[in-house]
Amino acid sequence: MDMTEKRSRHDVIAGGIFIAIAALFFIEGSRYDFGTALQMGPGFFPVVLAGLLTVFGIFVIVGGFRKAPDLSGGPVPWRGMILICAALVLFAAGARTLGLVPIVFLCTVLTALASPKNPPLSACVMGVVMSVLCYVVFKVGLAVSLPTFGPIFSF
Repeated sequence: MDMTEKRSRHDVIAGGIFIAIAALFFIEGSRYDFGTALQMGPGFFPVVLAGLLTVFGIFVIVGGFRKAPDLSGGPVPWRGMILICAALVLFAAGARTLGLVPIVFLCTVLTALASPKNPPLSACVMGVVMSVLCYVVFKVGLAVSLPTFGPIFSF
């Protein structure tokens, strides 16, 4: 069995696992009130995300049946892995302390800088855009309880 066949089989198995996990979330989410897009119930997100995960699983399975490109070799992208993990840890540790706008800005900048193709100015612009977008969606639209600016910014 060559590397392409092994990789293809792994993609088919991974896609099947995605679909199985999505089925579990769908079953659990369907036990709760679904609501509507404007009045979301507790079952809305699990069911919708289960649907998206199913679609993603189907794409992975279909990709597994195609001839996979040779992905062997190449350096490990340490910069990207470290910055993305740091952004996740920062969000988990600092969301309540910093607030929605600063934490989204910092995490977006860190993840944008994970790619060497993004200069710092571009990463900052992405951070500002995502911060504004998240403020509008989560604070104005959904009234999320996360503070806009955390207690660290109260002077």
